[in-house]
Amino acid sequence: MAQPNAAAIKAAYATALKQQNAGQFGAAFKAYEAIVQAAPRLAEAHYQMGRVALELYRPRTAVVALTKAARLKSNVPEILRAKAEAEVAASDQAQALKTLGKLVSLRPSDPAPKVEQAKVLQQLGRFDEALNIIGKLLKKQPEDGQLYRLLTFPRRMQADDPVIPQMQALWDQQLSDQSRIDLGYALAKTMGDLGQHDQVFTYLDAANALQCKQAAPNMDGVEDEAAQLIAAQQGAKLPALAAPQAPSPIFITGMPRSGTTLVERIFGRHPQVGMAEEIAAGFRLARATLGNNPKAMAPLSQAKPEMLSAVAQRMRVSLAETSSQQGAQFVTDKSIMTYLVMPALAAAMPDARFVVVRRDPRDVALSIYRNHFADGTHRYSTDLEAIARQIVVFERCIDAFRDTLGDRMIEVRYEDLVDDPDTQIPRLITGAGLDWNDACLHPEDAEGAVRTLSLGQVRAPVYKSSKGGWRRFETEMQPFIKTYEALTHVPFRD
Repeated sequence: MAQPNAAAIKAAYATALKQQNAGQFGAAFKAYEAIVQAAPRLAEAHYQMGRVALELYRPRTAVVALTKAARLKSNVPEILRAKAEAEVAASDQAQALKTLGKLVSLRPSDPAPKVEQAKVLQQLGRFDEALNIIGKLLKKQPEDGQLYRLLTFPRRMQADDPVIPQMQALWDQQLSDQSRIDLGYALAKTMGDLGQHDQVFTYLDAANALQCKQAAPNMDGVEDEAAQLIAAQQGAKLPALAAPQAPSPIFITGMPRSGTTLVERIFGRHPQVGMAEEIAAGFRLARATLGNNPKAMAPLSQAKPEMLSAVAQRMRVSLAETSSQQGAQFVTDKSIMTYLVMPALAAAMPDARFVVVRRDPRDVALSIYRNHFADGTHRYSTDLEAIARQIVVFERCIDAFRDTLGDRMIEVRYEDLVDDPDTQIPRLITGAGLDWNDACLHPEDAEGAVRTLSLGQVRAPVYKSSKGGWRRFETEMQPFIKTYEALTHVPFRD
């Protein structure tokens, strides 16, 4: 864009915005790059470039663009919100807190940035500070169910906590569906902490039913897509396992609540490993190598080399920009959907390793049902029969791809890991091609934020108390148990 005039810049910006709104993020990013080169003081272009960089899973690039936008227009809430989001994604929670602090100063009566502050503090393990913010917000918004959920989940509730009768009284009042959903999860968690197990499912069933009404699962579609992905990748001839190419990916996959965060923290204690948590780019990029038709996916053997190369390049950029440790030789990504496309990712990145975490399906199902997931994600989580179908999809993928992946894939059972960490942890580390390091035996000492639902548990030493929790709710879990046994034709033995 040589010496453009104002009209040309305006036209280029309109084109970039149109591309962005159409989901053409790569083209939009290049267009915004040209615009900010020609018009470096155009804050809107820096802002949109940052938003697009986030869509491309490039959070550090997004932080740079949004920082420039914030310098040019320091009092625009939308810019500060996006900047804080990018900083969290780039594992810079400390800077995100500063950005959110500016947003609070700009909008002192707006509770939203204060809620985000509390969430970031929880990610950092600064639970008392988060509790202080949430407590102040509750005094002003005593009917906000989200605040009770944030208050109860990272800590063990005690019987004398004054917030408990407050929540119970609120449950009997008229509430918005969303507040009742959040309050239901909070009360179920609290009843479990207090040992009042007969009351847990009263609240869980109500909360999940409301959330299911908002976004019902489409398990027929999920199962059909998984079958297509298996057919396209199973038995594919993969390139030989290659030497690490920094950043070399270690994909950790499993069902939600199966122990993947614990496994990532184990790897994160290794001095050569950075943690990216859940990038979510791998599934989308790898899926594209199999064509655009979900009903007739092309075999992986027909994937074009240039497309596989592009997947590897974009994935490594995302890993580098999201890693908790800049310049790490290896970076973990524990995105849940990875199990669907492991062979395609291995074809694109021959140095990739895959760690599959398995756990008693009944404990997985109970933990999924007890937890609130972000809107629009894990839709199966609100229905016990749907959870059974989703777990079976996961298990079918692992069984289908085991021989294809060979030594690239390491499997570990959560129960074995917590029963015998001194044996299982070294097996994981060396199996992923890393030299042994004693620090890996102490995942509770891992530095950095935790953005998953396990943000409280993983800061404690490896423990066994969550094994077999489903037994307290065997009657309530029957819809899951019966569906799972019917699908697998294998009855549970205990």
